[in-house]
Amino acid sequence: MTGLDLTTDVLVVGGGPAATWAALKAAQAGADVVLADKGYCGTSGATASGGTGVWYVPPNPAAREAAMASREKLGGYLDDRRWKERVLDQTYAGMNELAAAGRYPFPTGPDGTQLRNGLQGPEYMRRMRIRVQRAGARVLDHSPVTELLTDPSGRSPEPAATDVRRVGHTGCARGRWSWRPAAVRSSAERSAATSTPETAHCSPPRRVPSCPAWNFPTPTASHPRAPRSPRPRSTRSRPSTTRTEPSWKARRARAAGR
Repeated sequence: MTGLDLTTDVLVVGGGPAATWAALKAAQAGADVVLADKGYCGTSGATASGGTGVWYVPPNPAAREAAMASREKLGGYLDDRRWKERVLDQTYAGMNELAAAGRYPFPTGPDGTQLRNGLQGPEYMRRMRIRVQRAGARVLDHSPVTELLTDPSGRSPEPAATDVRRVGHTGCARGRWSWRPAAVRSSAERSAATSTPETAHCSPPRRVPSCPAWNFPTPTASHPRAPRSPRPRSTRSRPSTTRTEPSWKARRARAAGR
């Protein structure tokens, strides 16, 4: 078992669309970024194995208003229009960037215009992995984050540290970062956080137990795994499979007078 000790400005946990976009934008802003994924970034997760619809609406006031009005009705008028406006702006800019910089092969309509309201998961995430690596971010595959390291009082040390388990060895990725999700920061907040990471403030994190869902406990002598109970047999009577009608061969032979 070998050790791993990394220092970074931004630690992104996960390898899906939100994580790869957060890592890409942080790296483009000049931050040192480490992305840790429990699987292989670009192939793990729900998006990489399927597809995803995109709320892509051109910046036309009438079209944007109609799109937001339709979603308000579906949500029971409990959402915030400011968030929807921001989602529309970010989605429109992100899909245009993916088409230009990422060269994503969007399908075209009858008039030759690209249809950017949907993405094929495997191709989408493959290109996002390439873009993240080309931006300078370090990608740790097969590296589930198990817990946030804290001192005896429950506070995170300075710099904050997170325990990362990798296939083949155990290590610790350390760095200065704000615990506010990077995906919801504005560009001004991200620039301020990446330029002066030592001044970033965050609330004291709680200790997270090291028990990932995919790590099942090993049975021991004191806590053996409970044997699986046999499946009870059904008491319902099954229909008889005995043939009551003569077969077609018997009927044909009878008709021939044999």
